[in-house]
Formats: sequence, structure tokens, C-alpha cells
Amino acid sequence: MSGEITRMSHHPGLDGVRATALIAVMLFHAEPSWLPGGFIGVSLFFTLSGYLITSLLVFEREREGRVSLGSFWGRRLRRLMPAAMVTLLAVVLISRWLDSAVAQGRVQGDAVAAAAYVANWRNIFAGHSYAELFADHSPLQHLWSLSIEEQLYVLVPLVVVACFAVGLKRRGVGWVFTGLSAVSVLVTVLVSGRDRVYYGTDTRAVELLVGAALACFLSPRLERWAAERRRWWSPALVLPLIAFVWLSCVVDAQSAWLYTGLLGSFALLNALFVIGAVTPGPLRWLMSLPPLTVVGRLSYGMYLIHWPVYVWLNEDRVGWDGVSLLVVRWVVTFGLAAVLYSVVEKPIRTRAVMSRKGVAVTVAIVSLAAVIVTPLLVLKSPSSAISTEQEVLSTIAPAPTMPEQPMSTDVGITTTTQPGPVDRSKPFNALVIGDSSAENIARALAAGSTGDIGVISGGVLGCPLPKVALVYRRVDENQETDYCPDNVERVRENLTAIDAVLIVASVANQWDYDPIDGGERVQVGSDRYAENLDRFIESIGEVVASRGVQVIVLESPVVRDDPVMNGDTPADSAAWNAVMDSWDDRYQWLSVVRYGDLLAPPNSDEGRVQRPDGTHLEEGFGARIANTYLIPRIREAYFDAIDEMNASGCRVVDRGRATLRLENCD
Repeated sequence: MSGEITRMSHHPGLDGVRATALIAVMLFHAEPSWLPGGFIGVSLFFTLSGYLITSLLVFEREREGRVSLGSFWGRRLRRLMPAAMVTLLAVVLISRWLDSAVAQGRVQGDAVAAAAYVANWRNIFAGHSYAELFADHSPLQHLWSLSIEEQLYVLVPLVVVACFAVGLKRRGVGWVFTGLSAVSVLVTVLVSGRDRVYYGTDTRAVELLVGAALACFLSPRLERWAAERRRWWSPALVLPLIAFVWLSCVVDAQSAWLYTGLLGSFALLNALFVIGAVTPGPLRWLMSLPPLTVVGRLSYGMYLIHWPVYVWLNEDRVGWDGVSLLVVRWVVTFGLAAVLYSVVEKPIRTRAVMSRKGVAVTVAIVSLAAVIVTPLLVLKSPSSAISTEQEVLSTIAPAPTMPEQPMSTDVGITTTTQPGPVDRSKPFNALVIGDSSAENIARALAAGSTGDIGVISGGVLGCPLPKVALVYRRVDENQETDYCPDNVERVRENLTAIDAVLIVASVANQWDYDPIDGGERVQVGSDRYAENLDRFIESIGEVVASRGVQVIVLESPVVRDDPVMNGDTPADSAAWNAVMDSWDDRYQWLSVVRYGDLLAPPNSDEGRVQRPDGTHLEEGFGARIANTYLIPRIREAYFDAIDEMNASGCRVVDRGRATLRLENCD
């Protein structure tokens, strides 16, 4: 054994490889159009990890005659767990402060899954598409890759130990990993669904397993080459870097060919990248430059932190975009990662703190329990935390009396009157129903009212108008709606206290959905979409008819365009507005009120001030336009409809009680 290499040296060039992978991912996450293939940086992480851990395992077996699985897994946990737990706890606490209830509900599940290192499978079973990363903005969605690594950190050592146990040597173990890589590619070909391929441990394993095979076949030779002079062919090893940059610029995550078994082909390029970063030559020199090696040493913390920073330090909060916003995000990410490394990662990994095994295990168990329990205690969820209770937002004035003929007080005599013109100075009471836009508009009306309208807010975040089984918030994601109220029943319950129903539904009402009685997904703009909305409004009409209550529908202005979100496009807004316009044409008891003309385009500078999230009115702005424009328009529509129905005989009064004759109201 004399002269044989039995240990792996530290190679600064591999720190540079980590940095390169991280930079690619961070550019891609900042703006996909800047580096559309930057996601392959994750593949480079996988292959490098496979090479490093397998080299350590095989060298240990050849040096010591055995592999201590406990020691290996202990080192991995010391290296990875502390920073992850701190990051998860920080994200949970900040999410409670910054995020909506729906977003908190997503973080709640993501945090628990990430702590258990099963985040990738959560994304698969919950239907979370990688394409939605830039729309749904879960600050923990990026941790799926760390879950895959941890799962394979359990598998790979077991394979190494099993192979040596049956008498295989280093090269034999390499061939086993080669075979497992082929199996992973085969699984990719057999399974269906891009997200299943992208997030699956079995389908992504090939990228790490190729690194493991490389370690078995070449790691001793690479250690020797690293100590030797540059070889004549060394300049050629810069080609993997050129290929990596080129592919990062031209590949697209939506390319269908990636999900037919070829996603794993990046592992072969990654293996060459690793060889070039260890072997003397221009690539090793470049990857060993201090800026890259520093970023490489901080890369784990930077990867953990960068996506939450991107989510929360967004254009609306910072006030900048483009390169300026990127610089702010990177400076914050680097600074936080440096603190995390010096305060948490390095002291624990080097045993400067928690050097005793018993203490380390206890702290690990307590930390894991805290990360799992804290999100459940602190964060809200749509089904339990969103208030579905209606709220009286402004003083409800007495229902206006109509200047009608005096009602007879003689017992047994029924007096039916044809009401005269209404007193347009009277206040009236409105129940506002719909989604979060309904709640937003209700608060604007209450803030802008001078006593001319009473407001009950009945809108609930994330809820469409009809009762449905679930809605598709994003292209490839659904949301349960069991917490959503039955809007028809909500109107029925408030009927004696209101004069009008105001329907306000924006994005949520345009989402595709599964009907409550089963059947195929209902798509925005389809015939079934319109038919189901027609049935909903007719049910509302049957309820309000018994009290002569008017229905007003607020148009749905175009929101900030996000093609990954269902309903978040001008075409979908037009489909919803077309339905309400058809109601306006058919029913006297329903009026549509326009207000899109009061709003600047959502993507303009003024539009971002008026609607910071692209949909909901800023509080002060909402109060101003409600007072000046919206309330007058709603009141005018209300009184015009009452007069029209009175004149047509659609609305009658019996014993002082107004009712609608629906057969006369079409």
C-alpha cells in the first residue's frame, strides 16, 4: 500500500465550482430571461456532492478497512443541519410578519417538509410546479434540492458499504453506481410529468450518482494529477466551463427534451468540470481565484438564504428593479451568509462548540422539533386562519323608506303599490361578497363613506363566487376551498339587513376549478365556466327577489400580468367581464359598475403605487377614489335600477315590503 493515496486533499478549485453553480442559480432565480438555463447549476451541485462524499467514503474504507456510517452521517449533519434549521426558523418568523395567510399556509407546509428533508416529494404530491417559483414566491421552495441530496446521502454510503461487504473493490463499486445511474435515467423515461421528473429523487439521482462513479474510478488518480505539473492537454479542460456557460444561456427549463431522460446528461459535463477544477491548468487557476473560493465556502448558506431574500426584497419593497435590485439582493445574501457561516456553520462543523456527541444530538433533536412545531403554532393557514366571518365596516344606517302610497292598516286588507321615484339622498346598506378584492373594496368604501353607504364585508381571500371543490391558483397548482363560504347562503343570512348585494371578484373568480359535484376541470372562458356563473347569479336572484334587494357587480380591471397565474391575464379578465356584461343585459335587478378607468395600468409606475401587489387598491388611494368616484357610481347604479324596476313592474311593494317579480325582470 506504500505510496498509495488514501486521503482526499482540499482543492480550492472545487470551491470555485460551487461558486459557479451558485452564481448560475442565483442569476436564474433573479430573472430567468437573464440566464434561462441557470437551473443546471443545481445539477453541478449534485455531481460535485456525489464525487466528494463518495471519495471520502472509499478512501476511508481503503485506509481504515471499514466505513463508519455513524461518523459519516454525523459529519453531514454537523455540516448541513445547523444552518438549515436557523434559516427555516428565521423564514417562519419573518413570514408571520410579512406574508398573507395563504402564503403563510404554504410556508407552514414547506418548512415542515424541508426540516424532514422531503421537500421535493411535497412539491410533487402538492402539485407545486417549478415554473411557479417566480409567481407563487414560497420562500422555501428552493430547498427541494437539499432534500434530494440528504436522501442520497443516506443511500450512497449504504451502497458503498454493501458493495465492499460482498467483496467488490473500488472499480466494482464504480460500476454499481454506473448501473444505478442508468436505472435513474430509465425511471425518468418511464414516469410522466415534468415536475415529477424535476423533483423526483429517483429521477435526479443520476446527477449525483455520476459523481459517485467518478470518485470510484478516478479520485486517486485526480489526487495524483493535482500534485503534478500541468499536462499538455490541460487547456482543453476549460471546455466544460465554456459548455456550462453556453448551456446556461440557451437551455430553457420548459424544454420538453429535458424530461425524456436527457436532464441527467448534464452530469457527464459536470464530471468533466470537476476533473478540470482539480487538474493543473487554466480551469483550476480560474476556479481557484479568491473571489470564487470565498463564495464557494459560503455557498451553502448563500443558497439557503438567497431565495427568501429574493422573495421579500422585491421590486415593490425596495423600489428598484433590474441590476440595481440584484446588487441589493446579492449584498444582503452575502452578508447574511457570512454571518451564518462564522456564527453557526463553522463553529459547529469544527466542534468549537457542541464538541460532545451527547450535547450535539440533544441540540439537533430540539432544533428539529422546534422547526417542525413553530410553523404549526406561529403561521396561519387558509383553512384555519383566514377569517371567513363577515364584518360590519361602517355604521349601518336604517334601510331607506320609499316614497310609496301609504300602506293600509286595516286587518285583512292587502295593499300592493307601484312605488314612485326613490329618494336618492337616502343611505343604503350593502353586503360585499367575493374574494380578497371584495374585502379590499369593502374597506375602501367604508373608509370613503360619509354616511351614504353602510358596508358589511363578506369577501374571503382565495374564494371564487360559486361553491367549488378546489381552484387552480397557478398553472400547475391547486388550492383547497373547504374554508370558503357559500355566497348564496351568505346573502340569504343578511337579507333583512341589506338593500344591495355588491359582488366583487377579481383574480380568484377567474381561476380554473374542479366543480363541487365532480367532473372535469372548468377552464376560464369556457362554456361551462359561463354556465356555472349563470347558475350562481340566478340563485342569488331567487334569494334577493323576496326582499327586492338590488345586485351590483363591480367590473374586474386588468391586474398585473403574470402568465403563470390562472386568471392573471387580460384575456381572462375579459372572459369574466363578458359574463357580468351578459348579466347586465339580461337582468333588471343587476347592474354592472365600471371603475377600471379610475386605475392606471397595473405595470406602470403610477399603477404600482395604486395597486402595490398588482390587484388590490392601496389603502389611502382606495379611500380617495371610493369617496370621489366609486360610491357615487354605485349609488347611481343602485337608484337607477330601482327606478327602472319600479317603472317596469319588476319591483312591487306588498304591505310595505318590496319584492321582485323575476319573470318581469329579464
